[in-house]
Amino acid sequence: MSQYFDIIVIGGGHAGVEAAWTAANLLGSEGCVALVTLDPSKIGVMSCNPAIGGLAKGQLVREIDALGGLMGLAADATGIQFKVLNTSKGAAVRGPRCQSDKHAYMRAVQSMINARPEIRVIEGAAESLDVISKGDDREIRGLTIRTPDGELRNLSAGAVILTTGTFMRGLMHQGETKTPGGRAGESATTPISDTLKALGFELGRLRTGTPPRLKKSTLEWDTLDPQFGDEHPTPFSELTPQGWTIGDLTLDRFPLLDQVECRQTRTNPVAHEHIRANLDRAPMYSGQIEGQGPRYCPSIEDKVVRFAHHETHGVFLEPESHESDWIYCNGIATSLPTDIQDIVVHTMEGCEDAQILQHGYAVEYDMVRPHQILVTGETRTIGNLYLAGQINGTSGYEEAGAQGLVAGLNAALRIRGRDQITFDRSQAYIGVLMDDLVTKTPREPYRMFTSRAEYRLLLRADNAPDRLTPKAIELGLLNHHDLGTKRRDHFEHRRNALETGRELMRTIKVGDKALIDKALEASYSVEELRKALEPALTERVGPVESAVYETLHADRRYEPYVARQNAEIKRRAEIERKQIPEWIDYGAFDALRTEAKLALSKYRPTTFGQASRLEGITPSDVTLLSVLVKRAKDERKAGELGATP
Repeated sequence: MSQYFDIIVIGGGHAGVEAAWTAANLLGSEGCVALVTLDPSKIGVMSCNPAIGGLAKGQLVREIDALGGLMGLAADATGIQFKVLNTSKGAAVRGPRCQSDKHAYMRAVQSMINARPEIRVIEGAAESLDVISKGDDREIRGLTIRTPDGELRNLSAGAVILTTGTFMRGLMHQGETKTPGGRAGESATTPISDTLKALGFELGRLRTGTPPRLKKSTLEWDTLDPQFGDEHPTPFSELTPQGWTIGDLTLDRFPLLDQVECRQTRTNPVAHEHIRANLDRAPMYSGQIEGQGPRYCPSIEDKVVRFAHHETHGVFLEPESHESDWIYCNGIATSLPTDIQDIVVHTMEGCEDAQILQHGYAVEYDMVRPHQILVTGETRTIGNLYLAGQINGTSGYEEAGAQGLVAGLNAALRIRGRDQITFDRSQAYIGVLMDDLVTKTPREPYRMFTSRAEYRLLLRADNAPDRLTPKAIELGLLNHHDLGTKRRDHFEHRRNALETGRELMRTIKVGDKALIDKALEASYSVEELRKALEPALTERVGPVESAVYETLHADRRYEPYVARQNAEIKRRAEIERKQIPEWIDYGAFDALRTEAKLALSKYRPTTFGQASRLEGITPSDVTLLSVLVKRAKDERKAGELGATP
C-alpha cells in the first residue's frame, strides 16, 4: 500500500533541504512533506568548500533569507570567518561570504529540518518514478524507493522534487582510478538516471572537483601570510541581529562561534613541471572523464596548462571546523594521481611536511539539460515533477538552494491549487538564475556572477528584504511558524525606518547642504551618514540597525543609475510579459531562419522576453516571430469559430 505525502523531495543536499523547508513554510501544519535521502546523517553536508556566499552568491543567500529560507540562518549560526568581498567597489557588486564550521553547519540544518513537524525524513534511494498519462499529458503520482534493508516501498504525492546532486551515475576519478560514488565514501545511484531516460529526458554529463585536505598541526601555519575576516562581521539573515531559536538551535549572539584566520601559500614551478609531465595520467586530459568541468573554477592541472605563463598560483588554506584538524586547500582542486598530488602539496611553502588527510578527486555525474524545465522548476513534459540543483547543470550550494526554494514554493502552490510564481530578472538574482537555465543550456556547471545580472544595481545584497520579503508575505511563506512572525515584524520596522530616513535626509543639513545631497559625494561614507541621521531617526522610529543606513547610502548613490534601469525595465515589460502559446509549431514558420526555428523548438520559450535571450536568436527574429505568432493565433481562432455548429 502506498503512503501519501503532499510533496516528496528526493535528496538531502542544499537544494533538497531548501525545497522541503519552503514547502513546509507555505503548506503549514496541514501539510506533509517527505524528504527522502540516502543517509539522513548527511543532510546539509558541505561536500566541497565549507563556505557560504561570495560574489553574486552572497546575494542569492540574502534573497533566500528574504523569502524565509534557511541557508542564511544556518550560515550565521556556524560561520567561523565572515568577510564582505569587493568592499573597494560599489555596493551592487559586494558579496557577503563566510567560512563555515562544516560539522556545525550540517548539525544546524538537520536541527532546523527536525524542528518542523511538517517534514518527515525517510532513508532510501529513489528507484523509479510513478508517471501516469492523462490524455496527451503526463503527470507524476509518486515514486518507488529502496530502503536500506533492500525493501521496495511505494510513496504517493501531489508533487515530486528531484535534487540528486552529483549522485546520478556519479563516478569519482583520482588518476587512473575510477570509483562509483557521488561523494567520497558514499555510493552513487543509477536507477533514477535510467528512469529519466526512459521517460524521454535528454541527459548530459558534467564534472566537478575538490582539492586535498591537510592536517593543520603538520603545517608551518604561523609562517604563512594570514587572511583575516572582517572586524565587524555582517550576517546573512535579517533575523540574526535580534537573535533567534529554531528547535534546539539558538543564536543569541553574533558571531556565535569563535572566529578563525585563514593562511595563504602558493604553488611553484617545480610542482608545475611534475603536473605537465603527468598530464597523460590526469583523467581530464587522458579522455577518462566525459563531463565538462567549471571553466571559472579550474583544477590545478587546468591552470598549469591554460595559464602556462604563470609560475605560481595562490592557494588559500581554510580551516574546515573547530572540531577537526582539517584544512581545505582552496585553489588546487585536482583529479591527478595521489603521488603527483603529494608533490604539489609538499612543494608549497609551509606544507613541506603536511599530512594529507584526503586527496583531491573529480566526480562526474548525470544532469538533465535544463531547457526541459520551466522557470518554475517544473519539467515541461511531466506535470508536478520539479528539478532543482546540480541536476539542472548548476554548481554551488547557493545556486542549489535558490532552485530548491523555487521548486519547493511552486510545488506547494500547486498543491494548494494556486498559480505558479516566477521571479523576474529585474526582481532577483534568483530570477536571473532560473531564466538563464531555461534559455541557455550549460556547457559547463553554471555559476552565478554579478555580470550575469543586467539589473545588478537594483539587486544588491543590502536591499534583498525590500525586494522580496513583501512577496514572501503576499504568498503566505511567513504565516505558519514563529520565525515568520518575527521576520514580518522586523520587515515592517525596517520599511518604516527606510521611509522615515529618506524623509529626514531631505530636511537635515550637513553644512550648507541637505543630507540627501551630501550623500551623493564620493567621499561621504555610510558611517558619516549614520552620525548625521541617527539621532533624529532613532527618535522617530526607535533603534535602527546599521543595515538600514547602508541601504539609505546605496540608494542615494545609485539613484540616477537606478532611474535609468527602471526606465529600461518599463520599456521591456511588454515583451517580458507577452506570452507565447505552448501549441505554437515553430517548424511551420517558413519565414524564420533555420537557426532561429531550431533554437525556439528546442527551448520552447514561454514569453517573447525569453525568446529574445535564446542562443542564436536576433532582434529581427523576435520581431518576425511576433508577427507569425499573431497570425497563427488568428488562424487558430478563425478555425475554432468555423468549426462551431
